[in-house]
Amino acid sequence: MISEAIYLHYLDSLLKGDKKQCTQIVSDLINNNVPLKDIYIQLFQRSMYRIGQLWEKERCSVADEHIATKITESLIETTTSHYLNGHIAGKLAIITCIDKEFHELGARMVAGFFEVNGWETLYLGSNTPQYSLIDLIKERKPDLVGISNNFYINVIRLQKLIEQIREVDPNLKIIVGGQALSGGHSDILQKYSNVKYIANLDELENYILNFSN
Repeated sequence: MISEAIYLHYLDSLLKGDKKQCTQIVSDLINNNVPLKDIYIQLFQRSMYRIGQLWEKERCSVADEHIATKITESLIETTTSHYLNGHIAGKLAIITCIDKEFHELGARMVAGFFEVNGWETLYLGSNTPQYSLIDLIKERKPDLVGISNNFYINVIRLQKLIEQIREVDPNLKIIVGGQALSGGHSDILQKYSNVKYIANLDELENYILNFSN
């Protein structure tokens, strides 16, 4: 559990673009054996949601938001590496954002969860062209594909991508995350077999622990 005081200190440092202080706060949490999921949710996710709200209210600039995003991206990478334990699950996940999706922090945290659970993970990041993802699936034959989609306007593109993946491998497991399908919109996935909406990192953790081919 991360205290409110630590969160507010981190948020203030993030808004100031103080990467050194943000890094120190995260380092202290790691040294105190705070679980990775807590750092992801209670620090990284919560602070970026708050900065998004401040941007919407014009209380911080686009530049402030971009700086905070880049600091967070860097800290996700370094933090995840501290929790790798050498466990090898013998499985491969491809994690990507859908084409025209530029918000990738959630997808990177998802990739990190797979990594710390021993999966080999290919993380493609934002705005991945559909044809490139399909080619990679054909080449690497993953056990799972994870797709991030944060804007409902991209839902039709998401459905087309799922159908393309199904043409390559009808049995390949697919997870979908992001704000686009929250609030009941995930019902559109029910017509697909082996496709599951993951609403949060708690659900993801349970999914990984209970994964079977």
